[in-house]
Amino acid sequence: MYFFKRNFKTIILYILAMGIIGTMIAYFMAGNTYDYEEYYSLSEPLSTTQEDELAIKLNQEVNAELGERAASIQYSPESQYLSLDVESVSEDEVSNIKNQFDALLDDSGIGYEEGVNITIDANSDIVMKVIIIAASVILGFIFGIIQGIRNRRILSDEDVKYYLDEKTVGTF
Repeated sequence: MYFFKRNFKTIILYILAMGIIGTMIAYFMAGNTYDYEEYYSLSEPLSTTQEDELAIKLNQEVNAELGERAASIQYSPESQYLSLDVESVSEDEVSNIKNQFDALLDDSGIGYEEGVNITIDANSDIVMKVIIIAASVILGFIFGIIQGIRNRRILSDEDVKYYLDEKTVGTF
C-alpha cells in the first residue's frame, strides 16, 4: 500500500497523459463515416434496361474507386423517384460520389430534379473510440506502475523507515 501512496501522483500523471493522447488519436484516426440518401425526381419513367445500365455504370465508375460497394440505386416506378444510397463513407467521398452520379445521369440523358429529399446520418463509431481511449488509459496506468517501480530514491523519513528499516533522528 505504501507503493501506491508514494507513487500516486506519478501514476495519475501517466494515466492523464496517456488518456489525452488516446483521446486525440481516437478523434483524428477513428473518424466519422456517413450514410447518405438522396432522392431524384425523374421527368420520365426509367425502363428496366436503363435502370440496369445505370447500376452497372455506378458499380464500374463509383464503387470501383472505393474498392467496395458503397453506393447503390433504387428506383420506384410508381412515384418515378430514383434514390442514391451511400453507406459508410467519409464526408469528401459523399460529395465525390454525388458529383459522379449526377454526371452519370447527365451522360445517360435522363432528365431529373435533384435534392427532392436528402438524408445524412453520421456513424460515429463510438465503440472503436472507447476502446482506443480505454487502452491508452490502461497503458498510462502500466507506465505509471513501471515508473514507480524504477523510482527507488529516498525522499522522506517515511522512505528511510520503509526501505532501509532504520529510524531517523530529526528531519531527513
